[in-house]
Amino acid sequence: MIKRIFSHLEEGVLNLLITSMTFLVFIEVIARFFFNTGFLWIQELTLTLCAWFVLFGMSYGVKVGAHIGVDAFVVKLPKQARKMVALLAVTICIAYCVMFLKGSWDYLNKMYEIGIPMEDIDFPHQLFSNMDPDLVWETLRIDVEEPAVPLWISQSILIIGFGLLSFRFIELLVAILKNQKLGFTLADEAEESMHLAEAVKDAMPQNSEASVTPTDHDTNKKMDISSKNQNEKDDR
Repeated sequence: MIKRIFSHLEEGVLNLLITSMTFLVFIEVIARFFFNTGFLWIQELTLTLCAWFVLFGMSYGVKVGAHIGVDAFVVKLPKQARKMVALLAVTICIAYCVMFLKGSWDYLNKMYEIGIPMEDIDFPHQLFSNMDPDLVWETLRIDVEEPAVPLWISQSILIIGFGLLSFRFIELLVAILKNQKLGFTLADEAEESMHLAEAVKDAMPQNSEASVTPTDHDTNKKMDISSKNQNEKDDR
């Protein structure tokens, strides 16, 4: 039950992020091309949402098998050897995530200590109007007079994203050890392209072949006439 709720929440966040990005870019394009104006905060917010979408979505890609990989060599190995290679690969991925988590923590901690804000995105002034300015600065690194969103908040997806990715890799490691999986589930572009081609073929009108036949017949007829005329010229 909890796993299902978390899965729906994960998909909902991704849908919200991609929808928000699309809507903001649409507004920016309309404003620039039709009204010769723009919004600086939209560009910064769109870039931030894009970072959240990518870093939040990479763990979801591991979960549903959306990542692309080259397994031409691995699939030819015996089952036990394939399992060992998968365990090694997952262990390397977990180590990679741990390094990024450490680097992200150090980076965000430095941003928190310095208190660097975003350039064009602010919180509403009313949000902190009745709060102690010193307390707000000490806890959130937000200036009450100019409540710009701190970078440590907007870029906290570094910790969230790599934390979720680490969880997915650990989950995969356990599944391999329990013989529930042989390794990574990877996207197969060739197979997807074949399915897409078959779907397009099935969706085509059934009379398309009939519409092609007369054209081919006319072409053959013209070629026969041309060949007959050439033969008559040669006889002369």
